[in-house]
Amino acid sequence: MAGEAGYNQPFMEKDSYTRYPRAILWLVRGGEVTIDETADGGGPSGTFTVDPFYIGKIPITNIQMEAFDPSHGRLPCSPGDEGPAVGISHEAAEAYCRWYAGVSRKPMRLPTEIEWEFACRGGTRSRFFFGDDPEKAEPYLWDIRNSEGIVRDPREKEANPLGLHGMLGTVWEWTSGPAGSSPIMRGGSFRVDRGQMGAASRRPGEAGGNLEDVGFRIVRSF
Repeated sequence: MAGEAGYNQPFMEKDSYTRYPRAILWLVRGGEVTIDETADGGGPSGTFTVDPFYIGKIPITNIQMEAFDPSHGRLPCSPGDEGPAVGISHEAAEAYCRWYAGVSRKPMRLPTEIEWEFACRGGTRSRFFFGDDPEKAEPYLWDIRNSEGIVRDPREKEANPLGLHGMLGTVWEWTSGPAGSSPIMRGGSFRVDRGQMGAASRRPGEAGGNLEDVGFRIVRSF
């Protein structure tokens, strides 16, 4: 791997940030988010204060992942340079963040579940950031009804209120959690029906599970 051999190679100080395809990060100003106790799968619940952070406008792409790991194998469902990288393990997603933190000299990581949901909701309280009716989802997400079995560019759908694309559908996205806890994916994917997803949708990352619809986006702390 270019960034971490076995996900552990140190960043070379003479590397230039401009050599690598850069992720576009959007500012999330922070605030309060209320997560319902009935959130899918028993995730965090209550009202939380979220500090400001930056988050990727879209999930990490194939060409961005390959800058870190030239051996990254593009899956047939997402072959393009700008297509979201899929087949990504939680370990690989965290390793990319460590590498990109070294490249950019900025603190990069995966979002927490609370940060992810705060960013997905964009200040809304409904099931989706566009309301409660899944039948109104067509302009906003790629799912099993409209993806034709491949990972579509999330920028071809309308952004959420914070200007982020693909927070629902497209790919499941890894989040971080307390040490020793099982990693959690959020948001649904191109293989999930819109009627079965929402801002609270979550899925545990079982060891050996199918990762063909799993990717990630990055966060920069202040």
